[in-house]
Amino acid sequence: MNRQVYQERRTYQRYDESHIIGYLNEEVLENYVPQNNQGGESEESPEPWPTAFAYTGSESDGGTVMACEKQDDSGELANAIIRTRYTESQELAIQRHAINGEYEEAPQEYEQYNSWCQYAVQTAKDWIATKAAQ
Repeated sequence: MNRQVYQERRTYQRYDESHIIGYLNEEVLENYVPQNNQGGESEESPEPWPTAFAYTGSESDGGTVMACEKQDDSGELANAIIRTRYTESQELAIQRHAINGEYEEAPQEYEQYNSWCQYAVQTAKDWIATKAAQ
């Protein structure tokens, strides 16, 4: 996984006709002091950024490439985010366990899945709202 820090909040953008690159796992950093390009401190300390945003993903820029056909649909975006962590088969298995009452054997599995789905839905809505405001 790669982590990158930016001065502005990132959302997603078109990667190709059937994919997006999205910036997940956002971490807000207050008074972030960037390092110079060599990875160490320069002789003159850089000015701290009031707020910075860190993203962790599979790409070198901290983004994650996700399959997404309808790139302006929050449901499709949420599904793309969910698929970064759960395949469709895994998702259906977790749901079957919950429906059949087997969820008591491993409640953290369903709770983690449900939390990720809630994160995906909220992130997708936020991304759409941000794009609409631009």
